[in-house]
Amino acid sequence: MDEDYLLSRKKIFNATFLVILAILLSKISGLVRDQIMTGYFGITYDTDAFTWAYFIPNLFRVLFAESLIIAAFIPIYSTYLKRNQKDDLKIFVNSVVNIMVVVFLVISAVIFILSPEIGAILSKIANNQLDVYKFMVMNRIMIFSLVLMSLSGLVTGILNSHNIFTISSLAPFVMNVITVIFVILLFSHLGIFSIAIGIIVGSVMHLVIQLPQLKASPLKYRFAINFKHKGVSEIFSLMLPILLSLGAVQLNNGVDNFFALNLGGGNTTALTLSWRVANLPLGVFSVAIVTVLYPLISRQAAGDDIKGIKESFSLGIREIGYMMIPATAGLVILSYPIIKVLFERYNFGPVDTKKVAYILIFHSLGLIFFGLLMILNRIFYAFKNVKTPLKVASFSIIVNFILDWILIKFMDVGGLALSTTLVALCNVAILIIILRKKIGNFGGRRIFISYGKILAAAAVMSAVLYFLWRWLENFAYQGMWPLILLLFLAIVAGAGIYIACTILFKMEEVKFVVGLFKKLRKDT
Repeated sequence: MDEDYLLSRKKIFNATFLVILAILLSKISGLVRDQIMTGYFGITYDTDAFTWAYFIPNLFRVLFAESLIIAAFIPIYSTYLKRNQKDDLKIFVNSVVNIMVVVFLVISAVIFILSPEIGAILSKIANNQLDVYKFMVMNRIMIFSLVLMSLSGLVTGILNSHNIFTISSLAPFVMNVITVIFVILLFSHLGIFSIAIGIIVGSVMHLVIQLPQLKASPLKYRFAINFKHKGVSEIFSLMLPILLSLGAVQLNNGVDNFFALNLGGGNTTALTLSWRVANLPLGVFSVAIVTVLYPLISRQAAGDDIKGIKESFSLGIREIGYMMIPATAGLVILSYPIIKVLFERYNFGPVDTKKVAYILIFHSLGLIFFGLLMILNRIFYAFKNVKTPLKVASFSIIVNFILDWILIKFMDVGGLALSTTLVALCNVAILIIILRKKIGNFGGRRIFISYGKILAAAAVMSAVLYFLWRWLENFAYQGMWPLILLLFLAIVAGAGIYIACTILFKMEEVKFVVGLFKKLRKDT
């Protein structure tokens, strides 16, 4: 395949490095935004109202826009790009853009009108404790972020298809910074509404900063919709199954939030905070790897390069395991001090820390499965196989509801996080079995050996880290700065031990990390 359409392993390392830096900034800024919110407002029914007001437009964005763009738009766009069919490409993109704008404007308007009724339903679930007025105002402020973020996601898909990743990965960072600024400036006058205003302004900038990069594509916008175009017909024939399969995680999170809302004030926010902390390593490493590999896998599928797909899949699944398994161990062992450092100040107290840390343990156990699920779903979508992920996702929604209902009785809100992890494990197992039947052996022995070494290295790291922190915590809780310093030293020590073990075990995957640091040293 032409080098313009196929990233070499070296290019994958370099692109992934830049994406990791950009996503790391975005995730850290997201945590700062959450720190600001919890510091000013704690975890109460007011923050639950914000969480739900933002969750609704974000749910529609992920269900309709992000899932559609990732699973259908990029493979079709990549096919036209590979064949140099510029006219078809322009018709296809313009049609999709205009349809999205019209449809999402209508959806946003309907939700805007129905906000009081939606708020009343949520308040009833929350034993009439949720402030319907605050929910309604924040939901109406943020609802049109659905249109903005959907268009921004489409631009991201186009740029990624041209191997442009960094600016798109930085867009959430810009959005988070703007949100923090608006909260700090407007809090004294507008209270919790300041977060909603920051979100909508940040959404505008999320889109705007990516637009200059579109010059890399041969596109020119015009208002036209061609429903009969082959690409347009294909993307909408794939829409419903993709919506349900990739959107299953969001649907499951919605079910979790409903159960949490019924448990009392702040539980929905606590569940969301835990998920975002767990998403720091997941988003930085797994998303970066998948973001870079997916356009490559799509091009390999378009060229029927089965051998290339197997190699890309094997690389992705091993690198995700290399990153996520030690991250899981570290978060489980250090969940309490991590949450204490991140959030415990002002209106966020020790009781809140214990609650979020407890939830984080069970979310962390699913990191490897969440990461593997990302790449597994995209392998199927690269082949334009939407039925298999749909069936598995539909099954997961049912299983998640049942597990939520059972586990919440024994584990309170932590049971909701454990349910999410168990559902992800189930999905991964089913999809791997099906994928192996489709493409044959994809290097299972190589993956198995790598994972054995990863688990051994992580076990050594965990044992040392556990006893090290048992000793360090005698000094850590004498103040915030000693806690921050000793927690940082513990994390660095754990990472160092893990990497040393993987070098000792002569693991191929360690070359990935070495490549990133060489790139960092060269760039600095």
